[in-house]
Amino acid sequence: MADLKQRLLPPRTSSTVNHRETSSRPSASGRPLFQGMDFLGLKKRGQGLRSWIRVDSSGNSQIIEVDKFSMMRRCDLPARDLRLLDPLFVYPSTILGREKAIVVNLEQIRCIITADEVLLLNSLDNYVLQYVVELQRRLTATGVGEVWQTDGADLSRRGSRNFDMFGSTSPDYLPFEFRALEVALEAACTFLDAQMISF
Repeated sequence: MADLKQRLLPPRTSSTVNHRETSSRPSASGRPLFQGMDFLGLKKRGQGLRSWIRVDSSGNSQIIEVDKFSMMRRCDLPARDLRLLDPLFVYPSTILGREKAIVVNLEQIRCIITADEVLLLNSLDNYVLQYVVELQRRLTATGVGEVWQTDGADLSRRGSRNFDMFGSTSPDYLPFEFRALEVALEAACTFLDAQMISF
């Protein structure tokens, strides 16, 4: 069997030597390669802390600093889903439903919605701040049992730049994550509406 393997495989050249062998072998100067270099201080890409705005289900908000891997564990998300939220990359608008979270990338609103909190990338963008304020307002509203009213008078206000496009809030019987997603969709629509008006 070994003889057959030797005949089928090309001969080993010096360029295909295992990297482990080269790192332990001394260089021409007599010192081992990479001696004196401290790799513990180097950061791996993507491990830095990020600032997030956390809004809980009762409307309280706070700013937290969390690294990528802690966020992946916290929300049970793979790294590719968190990449959608990175402001350095441009992805089309996306809503991903996962087992324990909803990943939202809608224009300016990039957030993770779980059953009891919304984690929004901290930004000074006006639409992000309006989203947080409107979400807090709807979560702390005391009006129970309100339903949407979509008569012509309310629809005519669509050009105004507030989130309350239909004149009332969503019904209180909806789960928290659906109310947060609804506000995100309205924020994206408001952003696109404002862009169309400016043209």
